Amino acid sequence: MSPSEFAALALHGHARNIKNVERIKHGLTNESWLVTLGSETVVVRISNPADASLQIDRQSETTILHAVAAADIGPPILLCDPSQRVLVTRYLGPTWTDADAQKVENISRLGIVLRRLHALQPPAGVHRVKLVDVIDDYAATLSLSAAERNDSHDEARVTATFLDAAAHRCLCHNDVHALNIVDAAGALRLIDWEYAGVGSPLFDLASVCVYHGYSEAQREQLLSSYGRRPSSMEPLSMDALERACGLFDYVRQLWTQVRSTDGAGS
Repeated sequence: MSPSEFAALALHGHARNIKNVERIKHGLTNESWLVTLGSETVVVRISNPADASLQIDRQSETTILHAVAAADIGPPILLCDPSQRVLVTRYLGPTWTDADAQKVENISRLGIVLRRLHALQPPAGVHRVKLVDVIDDYAATLSLSAAERNDSHDEARVTATFLDAAAHRCLCHNDVHALNIVDAAGALRLIDWEYAGVGSPLFDLASVCVYHGYSEAQREQLLSSYGRRPSSMEPLSMDALERACGLFDYVRQLWTQVRSTDGAGS
């Protein structure tokens, strides 16, 4: 089926009434379109077949999408069918730019929305993210030899083991950059939940810092705005966040290599 037909199916309309179909250019692992039918505009996403090599669990993503939509943290879901690799959500507006993510007030807002996300009860059956397995699986996909894994890989494994062993694990997005953030009627919502799962909150915060090149002062502000945490969670220190940032940067490098090798980009 075409994006127009999927949109019509989700909105219970007819494809012949489609007013506009526009390709969204910034997708990295999927193909997405803005489709307007009548007064409704939706986002139609067709996912890439290379999900396994990129460590994406579409069934888990489906469960998470419904949970975060109910909590007003993710987009409203109109159609989600992993068997056809299709997702249709309501269009909430344009995504942030990197400049938006640099604004002082927006750093605080990000800390607050991540605190809300991490306070949610993870749904049953959601993928548990074990970071040490993530980096080892990417390295295996790339057929990296022991010599090629070097000190950076070993250091990343140590940090991943540290984060995996943390007492508090929660529902995380794991890919929080400007293009996955929408300011909808004054409230932030996150889109693109394909790497989400139960994992380390520090890794989520690290994604924000690394993607947007946050300075030490900006990282401290993010931690401060994140504020109070569940009593079962150990305090989040700047040192721990810095370690998580180093790990996130390494994982991002491996992901980029896997995507390039498998031709998984859009």
